[in-house]
Parts: sequence; structure tokens; C-alpha cells
Amino acid sequence: MKKRLVTRFLIGIFAGALVAHLITFLVNYLSRDQYLVCMPKLTERFGLAGAVIVQTILGALFGMIALGGTCLFDIEKWSLLRASATHCAFILVTYIIVGLRLHWLSFNIKPILIMTGIIVFVYALIWLIMYVVWKREIKELNRLVEEYKKDADTDTGEN
Repeated sequence: MKKRLVTRFLIGIFAGALVAHLITFLVNYLSRDQYLVCMPKLTERFGLAGAVIVQTILGALFGMIALGGTCLFDIEKWSLLRASATHCAFILVTYIIVGLRLHWLSFNIKPILIMTGIIVFVYALIWLIMYVVWKREIKELNRLVEEYKKDADTDTGEN
């Protein structure tokens, strides 16, 4: 489990940094009709190089928590609901903190509530899709096990 956690953390660092830069490009384009590397307030505060570094570090932190947090699903004592709710909460809290620090969100309740709703909705949608897929796979595996048992019983009956 530790090796899996470290691997997910490392992948999350790079994925999170990349996603942070993509989100910034998207937010700037949608709100200002410009492609900017960092949010203007962040650039004003840290300078361009400093803003890029801060954005990369916070994005990496977000990715690390989001991807590393999937190890919660490996805790056998936890129910799927508990692991999912905890993982979603980690993602939500981290996104809001990172979003506020990087100026993707303003310090107003309305955008925070909107993003909370979007994140919870998207998380629930992905969870539901994965649940349906896993349920089908389990049903198919159970069918194959039953088929195997029947074949094994038939083979032993012939001897």
C-alpha cells in the first residue's frame, strides 16, 4: 500500500501541476478573453516567475492529495461510501483552498458554493458511472465462475 501511495503521490504532483496551469488558462480565457499563465492578482503579488512557481506547487499539492487520496479505497475496513465521501471531501477542501490562493475563486460565498456544487455533482456522476461499470464486471465475473463450476462438475462426472 505504501508503494502504491507514493506512486500515486508522484503521478499526482505532475498531473496536478499540469491541471493547475490548464485551469488558469481556461479561467483567464473565459473571464478576460486572454490566455495568461497566471491570474493577474497572483502575478501582481509574486511577479511572473514567483506566481508560476506558487501555482505549480499548489497545483502539485492538489494533484498529490486528489490522486494519493484514492488509496482510501484500498482500506479494507472502510465502506465504499466512507472512502468516497472522505476522498470527495479531500478534493473539495483542497480545491477551494488552492482556488482561493491562486485567485481562481474570489473570497465570496457564491462562487465557493457554486464550485462546491459542481465538484460534488461531478464526483457523484463519476462515482455512479464507475459503480455501474464495476457492478457489470462483477456480475460477469460471477457468471464466469458459475460457468467454470458447471464445467468442472461436468468434467468430474465424466471420470
